[in-house]
Amino acid sequence: MSIRNKTPLANGFILLCGVLLLNACAGKATPFYITKTQNKVTNVTSVKASITALKLPNTITYESEYPEKYIVKKGDTLWDISSRFLRDPWYWPEIWFKNPQITNPHLIYPGDVLNIIYIEGQKRVQIQQRGEEGRILSSGLGMQIIKLSPRIRSKPIDASIPSIPIVSIRHLLSRPIVIAETVLDNSAYVISSMNNNLANSTGDTLYVRKLDTLSGNHRYQLFRPNKPLKDPTTKELLGYEALYVGETKLLRHGDPATLLVTSSVREVLRYDRVIPLGIVDFSRDFFPKPPVQQVRGEIISLVDAISQLARYQTVSLNLGRRDGVETGNLLRIKHVGSVIQDLEEKDPDFLVKLPDEAVGIVMVVRTFEKMSYGLVMEADRPISLKDYVESP
Repeated sequence: MSIRNKTPLANGFILLCGVLLLNACAGKATPFYITKTQNKVTNVTSVKASITALKLPNTITYESEYPEKYIVKKGDTLWDISSRFLRDPWYWPEIWFKNPQITNPHLIYPGDVLNIIYIEGQKRVQIQQRGEEGRILSSGLGMQIIKLSPRIRSKPIDASIPSIPIVSIRHLLSRPIVIAETVLDNSAYVISSMNNNLANSTGDTLYVRKLDTLSGNHRYQLFRPNKPLKDPTTKELLGYEALYVGETKLLRHGDPATLLVTSSVREVLRYDRVIPLGIVDFSRDFFPKPPVQQVRGEIISLVDAISQLARYQTVSLNLGRRDGVETGNLLRIKHVGSVIQDLEEKDPDFLVKLPDEAVGIVMVVRTFEKMSYGLVMEADRPISLKDYVESP
């Protein structure tokens, strides 16, 4: 019997089945698609995906020529090592902390062999082989086996590679190099010495007025008020820079009290300030990151320099905790472009301002309420007081 001989009801039923079959076949095509017309968009489907792969920020750029393998040397820092691989070494946490081979990047030791691997299509730095300082082998079960060998002395933290050269900023971290005006006015001071010397040094005996000898560990630091630190724009007093002189210990109570100079880095003069020596436990770990908010500040002082300084020297900035600056913040150092005369212009007084140029990077290593100290990590040219800093 042909279809033509069927009733109209049967013909309609067959037609309906055909339409449903065609729709079912179309449903097996790509489940998510967008059809665009001139006036509207149809068949748009939202997809909620769960992405487990780790992606590095798009701003991370590897050096065009980076080593496939690198052997860590004594004296290296994480900044130095990362700068061999990355154009911007402050991104090192992005390639170290997400590496299962390096759970703590500050436990990298001289002799360790590092190499580049690819995980999820992204480059990572991996420890291929441990050096003698910290021989750690991984078994197939994922357990860590520590191979012990006879040693006279073991210093796992000090032997590991620090973030930045701690020796360059140890004095910044362990000594109160910025003293508030009230503390300066109320602190004890050297009035004289046993031999009545104008300048004293290690081994000399000092007489000190207004010293509180009833508290503390009877050990004191010597400081010399150097100069007031003022904001170059607002002229606000940010604090007093103090020069570290040395350390002393108490010999006899009284007013004046008697102190013995146990160490000194410069001569001890009359009216040098005496402050109790606190036990300072500073961290070796500095994690680089940009400030949370956009900031711009001025370089107000060059530490232990006269007019210019270079890499791994310190600067003081007019940015502090009140400005949102934290330890580890990275700031771009910029040089102000000169203003020059354009002789091609008809107006003989026509001047042209040249662009400001980036000349280095500074990392904040210690913050105070109104100011902070930073270590120059990179410098393409000498840094001076005329330069300024801003968010990178």
